[in-house]
Amino acid sequence: MSSIHRRAALVALPLLGLASGAQALEWEATPTYGTVNLNSGFQPDPYMTSLSAGGSRSASEAGPNCSGYVSGTPDLDLNYQAGQYQLSIYAESRSDITLVVYDAAGNWHCNDDFSTASGTNPGITWSNPPSGNYNVWVGTYAAGELPEATLHISEASPSWGGGAPASATGGSAQGIEWGDNTSRWANDGECDDPRFGGPGVHSLNIDEDRYHDANDCRSLYEQGQIYLK
Repeated sequence: MSSIHRRAALVALPLLGLASGAQALEWEATPTYGTVNLNSGFQPDPYMTSLSAGGSRSASEAGPNCSGYVSGTPDLDLNYQAGQYQLSIYAESRSDITLVVYDAAGNWHCNDDFSTASGTNPGITWSNPPSGNYNVWVGTYAAGELPEATLHISEASPSWGGGAPASATGGSAQGIEWGDNTSRWANDGECDDPRFGGPGVHSLNIDEDRYHDANDCRSLYEQGQIYLK
């Protein structure tokens, strides 16, 4: 068992809760791709792992609005010590994939397409994540398909490696050195790195924050809200 604490009783979510009498996925089973232990402020962010999505179990076992087919055991377990930041778990693949997460509070969450920017990639975000054990499955729409996928764990908003369209001020984040999140203003929703310009940049940036607001700057760059000077 990879859980690091006793689970709370299952709490049905308004849209994603476990249906009465339904069989639940086996969250206590040993995860196929192991367990990762992350504390708030972890680096590098995002944490990424490659895996094969899909399986033969219906994701609807986790709730009536859960789509696709997943493995009989979790793909990955996350032991997470929360802090002041949000938590995002998301996945990307060339195939149309889905996501199922049983969180540290005992709630089931499912997603298909996170946003128009993500294409067919799923993601789930907690604004006030609980500390504890998260069990993660990445699914497919057809049983037995096993496409390659990449699972991301981040304390920033989901950022799609190839799914977000380029813009006049933004574009691909490839090749940019983002640095770390040691600025006192990191994760405040604005880019505080003076290397950048645009509407998402704070008006009073100082040189000591150069390379030290990675999460905010990368997210805003992907959205086309800032540009590298």
